[in-house]
Amino acid sequence: MATGMLHLHNILRWVILILLLASVIKSFTGWQSKKALTNGDKKLWLITMVFVNITFVVGLYLLLFGRFGMFTTTLPEGTSVMKDSFYRFFWVEHPLLNIIAVALISIGRGQAKKAIPDTTKYKKAFWFFFIALIVLLISIPWPGREIGRPLFPGM
Repeated sequence: MATGMLHLHNILRWVILILLLASVIKSFTGWQSKKALTNGDKKLWLITMVFVNITFVVGLYLLLFGRFGMFTTTLPEGTSVMKDSFYRFFWVEHPLLNIIAVALISIGRGQAKKAIPDTTKYKKAFWFFFIALIVLLISIPWPGREIGRPLFPGM
């Protein structure tokens, strides 16, 4: 089951990156063209937030109960979490950065509900989504990194 959850987590990152990129582009163009906030933009932001939260829950399961989860793995004798790059990344850096990204995306999506001008909604949403995208790109274990994973499951 952990392997299937890991594959799901991996596939969902691509869905999130596409949705988040679309959210960044839509919010930037809405901000620059000073257009009214549309239902389509609200739905895109909501779908982005939903997929981010689903991926977060799957990642939380993997962090706690996955193949190298906190409750299913014991550290090798004499190993410190912060001195081991694998455990530091997957137990500390990756979860912390993704919690920050989830919060930024949720706040960005929440801009659509505020009673402020639409241009301001687009501007604030753009910056929250853009920073979240940067944080996510940093937190992903890209191939070529010491702790890298394949681009697609099973590769």
